[in-house]
Amino acid sequence: MLSRVYGRIASKSQFKFSTLRAQLHDLIYRDDKSSDLYKFAAACPKTAVGQQGSEIREQERRYEISKLSNGITVLTESASSPSRVDVGILLDVGSRDETNETSGSLLSIKNTYYKTVLNTNETINYGVIQQSGGEFEMDYDQESAYFKAHCLAHDVVDVFKVVADCALEPRSVVAANSAIEKNYGTHNLENIIKSGEAFNETIFKTAFGLTGLGMPLRGFKNNIGNLSAYTIQKFQLENINPSKIIVAGAGIYNHSEFVSLAQDALGFISAGQSTKTRTQTQYVGGEVRNLTDDNEIAIALLFPSANWTSSQAAVFQVLNALLGQTGSAQSRLQRNILNKNSYADVVESLNFTFSDAGLFGVKAIGSADKGSELLLSVLNELKSLTGPISNSELTRAKNLLKTQLFLAFERTADRLEEAAKNLKVFNSIKLNEYASFIDSVTSDQVNNAVVDLLKTRPTLVAEGGLANRLPTYDQVLNQLK
Repeated sequence: MLSRVYGRIASKSQFKFSTLRAQLHDLIYRDDKSSDLYKFAAACPKTAVGQQGSEIREQERRYEISKLSNGITVLTESASSPSRVDVGILLDVGSRDETNETSGSLLSIKNTYYKTVLNTNETINYGVIQQSGGEFEMDYDQESAYFKAHCLAHDVVDVFKVVADCALEPRSVVAANSAIEKNYGTHNLENIIKSGEAFNETIFKTAFGLTGLGMPLRGFKNNIGNLSAYTIQKFQLENINPSKIIVAGAGIYNHSEFVSLAQDALGFISAGQSTKTRTQTQYVGGEVRNLTDDNEIAIALLFPSANWTSSQAAVFQVLNALLGQTGSAQSRLQRNILNKNSYADVVESLNFTFSDAGLFGVKAIGSADKGSELLLSVLNELKSLTGPISNSELTRAKNLLKTQLFLAFERTADRLEEAAKNLKVFNSIKLNEYASFIDSVTSDQVNNAVVDLLKTRPTLVAEGGLANRLPTYDQVLNQLK
């Protein structure tokens, strides 16, 4: 009996093996040329296999704007093609809004922007960003602070809530205390690497005084120890309310859903919260000379120019490209100063534009013993811009400026940030009008802008060796006549 059972089991197992072997044989050696398997195996590796996919065409970007019940503005840029989602929160508050008491508050927030305590904590926030495969960062300038992140679409809810918490939660005691040491580190690092920020801060202090736009971007170093949680929270409460908050998103398919997300995360903020009124900028001008033992000297000569809403704003942008941005081989400063004078190391035009003020001029770095010649070369170059400008030179400057503009707008995060700032300054989106503004600038407008520029009281900043041997401020004024 056992032998009969064993025989049946063996024959059944053998049958299954034979069937499987036959199926594998048919799969591998099948020669039915009409089958998909045969076509796949016999196809040329250079030829696409399968059905032709549908082409995805980039759609025109569309901007939609809404306001939450408490007054927060929500801006979305539609998805032009399948891609990641970018989100950001723009706060209409910058270092110009700091006071002697709160100076350095934004640096403290930047150095600890992941640290929250109410809904989440630093570890959870970091984990959400890392698990999404995205990035999250915060930066600020004289007039605004911007928190931005990007991720895949299915992580938008979690990532946006992290951004909202980090941007608007009152700073905790833990965050404030942690920021103190980091703020000292930021100042000490600048003293080592000398990125040029300290020099720029000297320019702003000389041009605008120790208030408003003249407040240092990183704050006063001697105030770091006073930046307690109470001081930073006071700064936040005095300068942030719903009317100064813009929530932005790019790659958004449904504007209404994004508005609902913003309402859920930020709808609790009171609409009646009042803030301090930003002080109007007053230009001062003058000179500052910092004598050091260096063999080099840095010189900056700037004049009051146009703000963002001025019709002259585009003129100064073109003038900046014409005179010489960093890395522009065909610019006037490159051709007429750098290429002809071995003592000149760096010469570049500077163009700072703000909501109610502007600065335009030239910065030069070179040998300290040739500082007077370097300054004279800068003066002559500025005065030469009152003369004829060829169409080819003007066109080259415009094309350079538009190329830089279009390349920047290819980056979704940069384009979204600029759109949010458009909304803050102009109360509308003007990105598509930038090129026409540039094309409309004429050589006569450039000449007239420079003539008016040289009539104003300049800001002269010199730092380095033999800074005291440069021409006096009055001599510089006489040279400009």
